[in-house]
Amino acid sequence: MRMGLCLALLSGGSALAEDGLTMSGSQYVEWEGPYFLLGLGAEGYTGELASNLNPGLSYEAIIGYRPSEFLGVEVGYSGGANDLDSGAGSEVGGPDIIRNGAQAALTVGILPNNRLQPYALAGIGMERYSVRNGVSVRYFDDTGGYVPVGLGLRYKLNQSLSAEARASYSALFSQDFAPITDEDVLDGRYQGLLQLGGTF
Repeated sequence: MRMGLCLALLSGGSALAEDGLTMSGSQYVEWEGPYFLLGLGAEGYTGELASNLNPGLSYEAIIGYRPSEFLGVEVGYSGGANDLDSGAGSEVGGPDIIRNGAQAALTVGILPNNRLQPYALAGIGMERYSVRNGVSVRYFDDTGGYVPVGLGLRYKLNQSLSAEARASYSALFSQDFAPITDEDVLDGRYQGLLQLGGTF
């Protein structure tokens, strides 16, 4: 009788241990809580802007908070560097236009508690365009707003670290920094980033 009781206790403990491994193993993870992301990638412009601005470097730093497995709120810095096309007045090496901005966004995830989670995002931001002196008389320093929308895919490397791939499109409120004759919603910016981050 004692032997049977011991066997029952051992089997029960083993089952609980297996359940715990399943909950914290390769499939089940928690996405809730504060997080940070550092990203590097590329960006370019569309519409009338695309003919004069070459794709260039893009970078981003984000701090966010997920109150649930689905929903996230984040704020961050977004920057980029682009060269003017050789026929648009660029005669010196290096980036001709530097972009620095701040944005806030809302993210909505799919497949909660999974190590691999797709998500969508939308937000609003403000940015400053700085044009190198002597590059072209047709481009000017300017400040304007934008609305980013995009899709992403995040992957939990472990319970603390994650990696993300994010693609977004930003509709610009104005394009006064560039010689645009007819502003259109299609005159915007596309961006692709690879990001590393974690929870804290």
